[in-house]
Amino acid sequence: MVRRPRKALFGRRPAPPPPVGLAIAAPVGHDTSRSERYLVLRRPMDAPVPASPVPEGITFAPITADDATAVHALLKAAYDDRFGSVPESALTWWKDLMLDSEYDSNLAVTAKFDGEIVGFCLCWTSSFVKDIAVDARFRGHGLASALLAQAIEALRRRGADEIVLKVHVHNAIAQRLYRKFGFAQE
Repeated sequence: MVRRPRKALFGRRPAPPPPVGLAIAAPVGHDTSRSERYLVLRRPMDAPVPASPVPEGITFAPITADDATAVHALLKAAYDDRFGSVPESALTWWKDLMLDSEYDSNLAVTAKFDGEIVGFCLCWTSSFVKDIAVDARFRGHGLASALLAQAIEALRRRGADEIVLKVHVHNAIAQRLYRKFGFAQE
């Protein structure tokens, strides 16, 4: 079977895909099925936001019902055997999301490239970053940074004083992103 080269993203050919999302594999011998060790990180709203240009070809929009299946698949791939979980069913996930008292569609942002969902960020109305996930093909191009910058701006418009999130102690990639944005351990 002859493989075609993948389409270049943002002007350059992507590296072979790492695991989807911001999750990374736990260290050898670390049992992720029982681990519930998270760091709570906080960021004051007056902290500077690093420059986070939106990667070329990416558009942002609030999530819609039509996006639910694709976003659910992205989250499942990001959390698969790693640092979180999502209900098995997209319908269950969507219903749970819609019924959550902290849900606001303006705080649930999709990132699309050529109409395909390649990133997602969900914040609760309590200024808590619930999820950030990026398709493996689009990692390393600044998309997670652009999503987080969008979330910070949306929460700023809502009048938040600070933003809070949890990150698994072994998720070094996500921790590096959050610290770049001024999040610090509680």
